[in-house]
Amino acid sequence: MLFQNYLIDAVNDVIAWDIPDEALAEAVIAQASLMARVNPDEMTLFDSN
Repeated sequence: MLFQNYLIDAVNDVIAWDIPDEALAEAVIAQASLMARVNPDEMTLFDSN
């Protein structure tokens, strides 16, 4: 399944964590990556084309 398909579930998980607002985006990306079994360091979130 695609990484993007897990974003809403990842947001719902991460929003309940007690972390600073500045860390939310990175935490959502990391959580969605785990759910999709994708290495977050090896993916591109936005296509520059």
